[in-house]
Amino acid sequence: MSYLRILFANTVPLVTRGLGPALAELGHQTEYVFLDQEESLLPFIEKFQPDLVFNDGGTNRMHKLFPLLDDLNIPHVYWAIEDPAAYAELSLPYALKSPLVFTACQESLASYTEQGINAHLLMFACNPVYHCPQPFDYRFNHDLIFVGNNYNYHPARIHGNNTILSPLIAGGYDLKVYGNEWWLDPEQSFNIPAAFYGGYMANEDLPAACSSARIMLGLHSVDTSLTMMSMRTFEILGSRGFYLTQWTPAIENYFINHHHLVWTRSAEETVDLVNFYLARPDLRERIARQGQEEVYARHTYQQRAAEINTWLNMSAAHYNSLTMPDNIRIGRRGIRISL
Repeated sequence: MSYLRILFANTVPLVTRGLGPALAELGHQTEYVFLDQEESLLPFIEKFQPDLVFNDGGTNRMHKLFPLLDDLNIPHVYWAIEDPAAYAELSLPYALKSPLVFTACQESLASYTEQGINAHLLMFACNPVYHCPQPFDYRFNHDLIFVGNNYNYHPARIHGNNTILSPLIAGGYDLKVYGNEWWLDPEQSFNIPAAFYGGYMANEDLPAACSSARIMLGLHSVDTSLTMMSMRTFEILGSRGFYLTQWTPAIENYFINHHHLVWTRSAEETVDLVNFYLARPDLRERIARQGQEEVYARHTYQQRAAEINTWLNMSAAHYNSLTMPDNIRIGRRGIRISL
């Protein structure tokens, strides 16, 4: 295996705190750019000279990536993190321009295969270096915390709101919801009273919240997949948070109820579970520890990086074997294109 220069087209924590550092641990050189705020990717390519560009989507990146990457014979590797919901309008256009595609949704693989696209499973995970227990933080001294934006246009998310958040708000529990201000927007189909809103939580505060709240809550935008679930699942469990989440096939496929985490199927069950576990801190601690042990054993970004390493090397090797167009030169001062 060779060591690659991997340029990520995004700077979200999923990349900069998760997969990127894990690939760097394997010996690859990694660089990050928030392409959405840049006019062009070319200056970063000239400086870093990547073997491949790794992109997780974005609605305003296509014209900044192509035809530039095609002209330079640099492979575009795409991670479809919003499958299956955004497969047609977001994932497929990028995938058709990519020699290598990863998806967090096992069921979407067949759709890529039908299009002749080389696709593989790459689920979310945790990074034990980052997602780990922290000292108690009084900012997050609450019985219940949910961290996430108010994405209420997914049927599964609407069901989760009604199954978990609505009954707890109605019951007046010590609950804080952190995320975008859509939670307070009266024009949204679901919103919460201001007393339950905690503002936007910085990603680096998530492990501290997991170490301080009695219960961390989980909602999912997909409830039809055996692999696709909220990335918060792995991050919260890795941070040793006690996790109460809505049931999905993926949650049941990978975890044991009342052993690694706890799931609920109805509003009534949510209230019963919250009352039961709030009164049992020792049991919460044991389940949280078992959940952490499970994701550290099977669901780390270090493991994910090792799983995809061969595919990344094969993709880069194929493109490196291609002939560079005559009007493009790569030298010590970077890439130069003659018009």
